[in-house]
Amino acid sequence: MASVAQPSGSPRALLLLALPIATLGCARGAGANAGDDTEAPDAAADASAADVSHITVDAAPDAPPDAGCTISNGATPILDGNNDIAKYAAAQHVSLGAMLGSDAAAVAWDRTHLYVTVSSIAFGSAYEPLHIYVETGATLATSAAAYGKEYSGLTPALPFSPTHLVAARRISDAGTGGYDGVFVPSDQWQTRTLALDTETFASSTQLSVRVPWSALGGCPTQMRLALHVVHGVAANEWKDLAPSTHTPWIMPGGGFYEIDLTGAAAVASWTLR
Repeated sequence: MASVAQPSGSPRALLLLALPIATLGCARGAGANAGDDTEAPDAAADASAADVSHITVDAAPDAPPDAGCTISNGATPILDGNNDIAKYAAAQHVSLGAMLGSDAAAVAWDRTHLYVTVSSIAFGSAYEPLHIYVETGATLATSAAAYGKEYSGLTPALPFSPTHLVAARRISDAGTGGYDGVFVPSDQWQTRTLALDTETFASSTQLSVRVPWSALGGCPTQMRLALHVVHGVAANEWKDLAPSTHTPWIMPGGGFYEIDLTGAAAVASWTLR
């Protein structure tokens, strides 16, 4: 569990109800005003957050990379929750859409892990999670739009069919079990296939997570990626979008990154779809 102080005031309660995954055309927020790029108030009024997450596997100790794995060995940011954004090379910083302020994000990887940090005032509210959707493999089929994990009554539209969701929030365990971890779509994103409580680093304005490739397909060489913060305010349900063209409030979900994991890790070398 990420070690942080409780937010000032009373934290929002979680509603212990896992809703069925949305079917096409019925995600809350679909067709919502694209005013999602304006500054929104704190999401204190959004009091529910589905949190049925059954842990199956805890994060494993670091393992040496497979000698045959061709993932490029980029720089390794040493994440600890203390100004982690500054620990990434400038080339790893990702431009965001629908920011709440001077928010920032960075993504990097080495042979063993994927690293993601997002800095946002959204995390001043304990239950606004960072959701990172990836599709990984040796090759990737033509992208097909899909829906993601329901959270607090919101189900995002995604521009590809993810194989994994990396989820983190400022307070992982709200008395219903930990939240930080890797989820898969086979059970409507309800089961943590890997707990990342000790691999998530939080502060009131930042979330960082370190994810072993072993939890994201072993040694994938191709990856699609889109991420956002679930903000939960009417007409501003999703914030801090990457890429900036990602539109989780309306199908087919807008843009996404397509990344060759065997090449340079710099964002400039990724393909924006």
